[in-house]
Amino acid sequence: MGNFGGHTLPGSFFIIFALWYLVRLFQSYYSSRQRNTRFTSRVMMTCPCLPGRLKVLPIEAFVKIFLISIGFSLEIYTGMSHGKFVAVGNGQHATMFFFFGFTGVVDILQYYRAPIPPNAEYISYFMAFIVEGLLFKFHLHGRSELDVLVHTFLVYVIFTSAISVLVEMRFRHHILASVMRSYLILLQGTWFWQVAFILFNPIEGASPWKQDDHQHMMIATLYFTWHCGVNFVIVLLIGAVIACCYGRAKADIHDDDEMSMKRLIHTGANGQTFVSLNDESDSDVEFQKPVAK
Repeated sequence: MGNFGGHTLPGSFFIIFALWYLVRLFQSYYSSRQRNTRFTSRVMMTCPCLPGRLKVLPIEAFVKIFLISIGFSLEIYTGMSHGKFVAVGNGQHATMFFFFGFTGVVDILQYYRAPIPPNAEYISYFMAFIVEGLLFKFHLHGRSELDVLVHTFLVYVIFTSAISVLVEMRFRHHILASVMRSYLILLQGTWFWQVAFILFNPIEGASPWKQDDHQHMMIATLYFTWHCGVNFVIVLLIGAVIACCYGRAKADIHDDDEMSMKRLIHTGANGQTFVSLNDESDSDVEFQKPVAK
């Protein structure tokens, strides 16, 4: 849809999933450090906040397919006229939604151990970004200079996202590779929203952007750099907050261990040190043995 909603809808999807990926990636990373195990990236994340069996089911994949189905259906519906599909632009947007929905299908197949090649989830993401990039690259013929510029920035981010997927697939144990993919998805989402306001500002009385004015094109470029910087700060803040949470949890565990040791180690009246074999009672001397000095 070549309107405000047609850009904010996919932008919202990208933002939601990017924030979800960032939170779960940092949680997985700091949890691995806490357990002294090796971090391994994943495309699909589980939902530990859900109760019972739901926390290990591929809920993310089902939600992805549901939301993308909404976007796909809206593109098809609004592209119809008198029973015929006439809006080629809607067809391109619908195709973009389809390929990202396909990544959710691959996630589910992999979760249920279907006979698919290893790393198929990464390849499906790579293919989705490549298709999205191609569609937007050749989506701009006959557009104004400003329209071409803001979508060209989007194309840069999309193809960089495709490269980041391959990098993450190669370096599965490096948190930066995973964070880079999520950062670029977040940048796509916020820039989709910015493009919507530049080209289809719904605010009444707002001054319209001059489509072929060089100064306005410079301002749009400035906005893009701001999006790059602000999203980077958001990533850092999410990582810092989760690091603090896990650091506090580690400190609590350390304090509990110290309290347990205080319950287990005692000094008798004659100055002799005992270790209790029952930490429920510090006075059960019959369950204590002296520490050899």
